[in-house]
Parts: sequence; structure tokens; C-alpha cells
Amino acid sequence: MMRMNANTGVRSGSWQQRWADPALTVLAIELAVAIFIIAPLGVLAPRGGLVLPLLLTALVLTPALLAAVLVAADNAAARAAVFVAIALIVAGIVAGLHRPSVLVTYLHLISALIMGSALIWVVARAVFAPGRVTYHRIVGTLLLYMMIGATFAGLYGTLGLLLPHPFRGMPPREDAPAVVAHVLYFSFATLTSVGYGDVIPMHPLTRGLSNLEAVIGQLFPATVIARIVTLQLTSRDQAESSDDGR
Repeated sequence: MMRMNANTGVRSGSWQQRWADPALTVLAIELAVAIFIIAPLGVLAPRGGLVLPLLLTALVLTPALLAAVLVAADNAAARAAVFVAIALIVAGIVAGLHRPSVLVTYLHLISALIMGSALIWVVARAVFAPGRVTYHRIVGTLLLYMMIGATFAGLYGTLGLLLPHPFRGMPPREDAPAVVAHVLYFSFATLTSVGYGDVIPMHPLTRGLSNLEAVIGQLFPATVIARIVTLQLTSRDQAESSDDGR
């Protein structure tokens, strides 16, 4: 029995590893759709009824959450955080079906913060770990960049609900789709150092956080490129050494 269980565990682990890399690509695509298409359209959609929550769940959230589970499968803490975030997302969708409220906004923002923090840790370890540079690892760098922006958006939104006068140019706190779209917009404008100036941090904490994100946005490309080049050169040297040894 112990041998059978061990074999089952090995098969399960290999199955997770086989699908973890493609899950990075799926999650990157779904996250890009959610950030750059669904979130802006959510501001224009009617606030009542089932159309928007069901559309989000069917087209974006379901495959994205499944991919997130696969990406975090090898890390127990990250996997638990992903499941907690999924529960908060579902609770936010259900609560939003009745009427808009600050609670719905809290649930969506905190779920983004929890899932983003967990996946940043997992994806960063996969991207920067030793080994051959693959297509999925390159996509993982793009996913990591988007996860940083989405996680900061969760931080901005949560602070926006807790602090007095944290931003200028934000929508009412009860309008969850608009709040999510605005904090994502502000976060990526800050991460890329665009800074249009239509949403402005007013509180010292939100200003400090935006400064931190701007610094990360400047350092991230150089750090990733340097690491990818190093990994590629190391992999090539190892392959040449192996060929010489033969």
C-alpha cells in the first residue's frame, strides 16, 4: 500500500509539473484580458442584473482561477492563498448580485491582493530559478509584471477604502467595477511611469506606495533581462561542457 501511494504521489506530481508551465501562459492571457479589456468594459456595463458577473466568471475568471491553482500547485501556502482568494471572489460576485456596496469592493480588492501576492512569489521562483530558458519562462516574466501591477492595484484600492482622502479622481467606493478599473489604471500608469495625472495620490501612504511601484517598474525590465541572459549563457555552457565530455 505504501508503494502504491508513493507511486500515486509521483504520478500526481509529474502531472502538476507537466501542466504548470502551460498554465503560466493561460494565466498570462486571461490576466491580460481581465486587466485591459474586461475591467474597462465593467465601468460601462449596467450595475444591476446578472450579465456582468456571469460574463466575468464564464469568460475570464474560471480558466484564470484554474490556471492559478495549477501554477501554485507545488507550494502549499500559495495554493491555500489562491483558494482563499477564489472564495472571496465568489462571495463578492454573489454579494454584488443583490446591490452595490463597499463590502463587494472590499472582497474584490482583497482577493486580488491575496492572489497576487501568492502568485508573485510562485511565478518569481519559476522565472528566476536555474535551468533552460523556455517559451513559458519568457511568458512567465510578462505574467510576473502584470501580477505586480494587479497586486499594487489591490493595495491602492484597499488603502483607498481605509484611509481618508487617499486619491483624487476615484469613483464612489460602492461602485466596485469602477473602483477596480480605476486602481488598475492608476497602478499600471505608475508601474510604467506614464503618470497622466487624472488620478492623483493624496495621502502620504498612497504616495509612498506609488513611488515604490514606480521604482519597481524601472528596475524590473533590467533585472529580468540580466537574469534571462545569465540563465541562457549558463545553459549553453553546460550543454557545451556535456558535449565535450562525450
